[in-house]
Amino acid sequence: MTVIDNPSLGGDSVPALTSGPDPETGNERAAGPERKVRRRRFRFTRRRRRRRAVADRWVARAQRRRWWRLASVVLVVALIGGAVWAAWFSSLLAVHQVSVIGLSDEGELVGGQEVRSAASIPAGMPIARLDTASAQARVLELPWVASVEVRRAWPQDVVIAVTERSPVAVVMQGEERRGVDAKGNIFDPPGGLWLTDPIIRGDESAIAEAVKVASSLPADLEKRVRVIQAVSVDDIRLELGNKSIVRWGNSQEAEFKAEVLRSLLPRRAQAYDVSAPSLPATFGEKGPKK
Repeated sequence: MTVIDNPSLGGDSVPALTSGPDPETGNERAAGPERKVRRRRFRFTRRRRRRRAVADRWVARAQRRRWWRLASVVLVVALIGGAVWAAWFSSLLAVHQVSVIGLSDEGELVGGQEVRSAASIPAGMPIARLDTASAQARVLELPWVASVEVRRAWPQDVVIAVTERSPVAVVMQGEERRGVDAKGNIFDPPGGLWLTDPIIRGDESAIAEAVKVASSLPADLEKRVRVIQAVSVDDIRLELGNKSIVRWGNSQEAEFKAEVLRSLLPRRAQAYDVSAPSLPATFGEKGPKK
């Protein structure tokens, strides 16, 4: 340190700020203005390093996010591709069993086989590739099927729900007995025909009206009818189990005619006429049993 005499200060000497070694560290110490500059430079350098470190961390995080996004996209694509392959091309989700439901006990065996054959659903087909609409259309071609629905039962089964046509009578076509439902559809029920079903015979133009009459008969009267004779559209006749004949007329006023016929049956007549139910008639009465 250099000592300077200053006369204006009364001859006292004061130390001058000059460079020299630091008594504590032994390093060269800069004068006041230079030290300030160095401090400013040091602070600037430190701030710049901090900003650079922050920028480096931000870049690193951004790169990691991009890699994670890329990895996520690759993973999703791989999962979707695996699912598509498993559903459409592999045997993991292939048809293993075809079940038929909705059939009567009588028609379950024969009808189930006919439905499976008509549906033509091969075992081992990927269930996702199954054309249910086409399978339904093929089953509906069976004359005795009223409605059908083909469903996928994941992962490996197919269910075919069938509604059978219900015969209300039997139509004789030559020597062949065939069923007919209330809409006039003629078919062979897979479970066969009941021997108690009434048989429709007569003019082909009146068969449809005879079917309407058969479908409108109450259960208690239907059990007593053996033959329905279609003479004409307005002249439908019923042959009962005791060989009595009922002139029914057409299919109108079915409930009224049934009520009138019930009241006449105790007379044990050979013939009943309820074609005009307000004016019924009987022929060859034997009278009630004693």
